[in-house]
Parts: sequence; C-alpha cells; structure tokens
Amino acid sequence: MKQLTKEELQKSQLGILKYIDRICKENNIRYFIHYGSMLGAVRHEGFIPWDDDIDIGMYRDDYEALKRIILEEQNERYAILDKDTSDWYFQNFMVVVDKNTVIKNHVTQKPHDTSVFVDVFPIDRFDDTKVIKSTHLLVTLRQICYIQKKYIQYGDSKIKDFCRKIIWYLLRGVNPRYFTYKIDKLITKYSTPTGKYEAAIGVGKDGMKEVFSSGTFEKLIEVPFENLMVPIPEKYDLFLTQFYGNYMEKPSDEEIAYKSHLLKAYWK
Repeated sequence: MKQLTKEELQKSQLGILKYIDRICKENNIRYFIHYGSMLGAVRHEGFIPWDDDIDIGMYRDDYEALKRIILEEQNERYAILDKDTSDWYFQNFMVVVDKNTVIKNHVTQKPHDTSVFVDVFPIDRFDDTKVIKSTHLLVTLRQICYIQKKYIQYGDSKIKDFCRKIIWYLLRGVNPRYFTYKIDKLITKYSTPTGKYEAAIGVGKDGMKEVFSSGTFEKLIEVPFENLMVPIPEKYDLFLTQFYGNYMEKPSDEEIAYKSHLLKAYWK
C-alpha cells in the first residue's frame, strides 16, 4: 500500500467534510467545525499546520439525523463507524470514514485498522454537571484499558505513572466498550432538551472546560477553511478562550509535538 502524503491525507479529510456538508445542507441539518478545526479556521483559515484531523460538532438530534441518512445512503466511498456499526469501536462519538484509505493502528492493545476519518461529536444539554465529573472518570478508565502500556507513562509524575500502570494491569481483561455503554447510560439519564448547560459529554478528558451555557453553539457564521466555507459558532471566541486560553498565540514546539497526531494513512 502507498502511504498518503500530508497533503493527500488532508485532501481525503476535506472530501469527507464536503460529503457531510452536502448531506447537512440537503437535509437542513446543522453542524459546525469544532475543537482544533475551529481554532484552525479562525487562526489559519484551514488546518492547523501541525494537525492532521477534522472535528465537527452538532446537537444530538442533528447527530442522529446525519447518522441515519448516511447509513441509508450507503455511499460507495464514505461510511459511518461507531459503536453500533462495529463490534470493536469504543468511542462515544461517530466518525465518517473514507473507505478508499487505511490507517494502521499502533496505539491500542488490540489493534484494529481504520480509515481516514472526520470526528463527529454530539452536543447534549443538561442541568446537573455531575454527569461531566462521572463521565470524565469513565473516559479515563476507558483510555487506560484500551491503550498500550507505554502510552500511559506520561512522565508528569512518578506517582501518577505508577498508579496508571497499576490500573492498566487491573483493567487488562476489560473490554473498553464496557465504559462506552456506561457513559451512554449517564448521558441518557442526565440529558434534557431544556437543560441550562451543553457539552460534548464523555468524548475527552477536559472536564468542565467542555461545559457552556445552553445555546452557545446555536447561532452559526461561515468562515474560510482551506477551499471551503464552513460554519462555526458565532460565539467562537467564548469557546476557544475557555478551551485553549490565548488561542491566537502559537504554542511551544514541545506542545506542538505532544498534540500532533502523526497519522500513518495508506491508499487501499
């Protein structure tokens, strides 16, 4: 198989984004560029130069509508990968993949090859922030249970590294999907359409940094992203400041190296 260059990888991801954008426009589904992709759109008008993925967000109803339509369409090139369409996938969000590509997995204990993807994160509303604290713990345990031991040794603290190693051994026989379903149950229990807070729950380890007042992501504007015009929340500064701090300042080389995904993707 031929490895994709960085430019080819980004072109594949932009193709997925164009596909999602078409479906959303044809079906009145609202989405927005999220996380590092939102930052890239604002600061670079495209990909962050050292990044190699695209993230989008949408409220839960739109998320379910997008998933249903993609599954019904059965596109020759693009497909859904999530816990319901796979017997091994363990995240609480779906990805839309380019089936013409392969990504070699070198991080998880039981490697499963995937494809070039765009992350799609559901936004839920709730009143009690206890759900954030509870799912944060479950996300941490899920990550320790699926990742190879060498990747949980961060070097930030000898005590923390020791504790993570002990937990890793204790969870060796646990399927990470066990935590996925526990997170789903908590989301179902706590979510309410009239909730005063909103967040992508159970998708990362950022805790309360994820939590915003209800309606933060509702009103959208369009901005350039590479050769596209994409929606981002009108309150993008509120999100980016809370999540990244001084987001217009370039991070250090060490932080760039830590956050870079360095995906190894190949053409089929």
